[in-house]
Amino acid sequence: MDMIPPVLKRHWPLAATALLFGLYGWALLAATASGHDGAIGPRFNAPGADWVIFLAAGRAVFNGDLSHIYNQAWITHAANSQFAHWLATPLPHPLFPYPPVYLILVLPFVPLSVGWSLAASQLCQFAALGWALRQMAGNWRFLWLGALLAPAASDNVLAGSNAVLVTALTVGGIALSSTRPLAGGALLGLMIFKPQFFPLLAVALIAARQGRAFAGLAASAILFALASVLLFGPSLWLDWINIYLYPQQVAGVNGTDWGHRWDDSVSTCLALLGMPPWLAMAGQGLAALAALGAVVAAFARRHAFRLPILLCAIVLASPHASNYDLMLPAVAALTLVQVLSPGTRPLVLLLPLAAWAAPLFNPPRAMALGLVTPLLILGLMAAFWRHKPLPS
Repeated sequence: MDMIPPVLKRHWPLAATALLFGLYGWALLAATASGHDGAIGPRFNAPGADWVIFLAAGRAVFNGDLSHIYNQAWITHAANSQFAHWLATPLPHPLFPYPPVYLILVLPFVPLSVGWSLAASQLCQFAALGWALRQMAGNWRFLWLGALLAPAASDNVLAGSNAVLVTALTVGGIALSSTRPLAGGALLGLMIFKPQFFPLLAVALIAARQGRAFAGLAASAILFALASVLLFGPSLWLDWINIYLYPQQVAGVNGTDWGHRWDDSVSTCLALLGMPPWLAMAGQGLAALAALGAVVAAFARRHAFRLPILLCAIVLASPHASNYDLMLPAVAALTLVQVLSPGTRPLVLLLPLAAWAAPLFNPPRAMALGLVTPLLILGLMAAFWRHKPLPS
């Protein structure tokens, strides 16, 4: 099978532009890792600026400090003191935002140094994504190459985050849910470590009337949560809930609010446009309802593009979405490019290209162009409704 879709061969200048965008993203990583942070773009402090927070929480499991990981003052001191040799400057307002189950995913890498643990964790994520893309219909080699080049992929490594794993679990879980429903659902159940993304996965399976897959999702999520309770105790779950019910502050700033300021979400975009908080959250609620409706309709009708619609809807609905989370619509954009006919006008290609390259002009607080990101994702979802089924 030819790797490059015919539409990209015909409109090769756009394909070449995308290639340059992708290489630039990885060049940012190289510059940051080699001590030239900010030399060719935004400053990122050091590779794995989020990962060191996860490592600090993981180390707490072994050094008797586990009860402190949801204390913002403690995690700030732990991350900045333990990894001062790695960070260019102290992290301003770090927070460990994940439920305790995420620690289970971090623990295997804790014995390694920060550099090796970052590399190993990211390689595992990309390997999982490669496997997941092979389960999809269509040209998986193109999807794999496009995903590797996606600016969201290099952003995921720069932050040391988990969006590549999230994409792998979502793609692999939905792809398997038709042929191996229990296994597919079990993969989706692991996504409880990302609670803002998890609900739409359950909705998708319910709408598709995939009872066995939903059972796999529920069993996997429950067992994953029970494992964390057995390993770390139930009180850690209460501590995690409390950081959202009773926001903490260090130097007058709450870490959750600080993170949301740099989001790509609908609510953040509306707030940056000057809307009051209640109206920004109302807009986020409407976006979530639109995403919910699209997922229900796509899965209930067995729409040929239900998976990429879900990938877009997850990010659109989420009240918290970062640059690396745009990996999900990036894979959706690649899926759309696969089915565009060779005669497609270049202007039509600009939508998937912009959605794929969106991390380069985000977050909106840093670059005003990023304010269009929710509209790009919404437009991408709409585009799937009027295209032919995926090629077999």
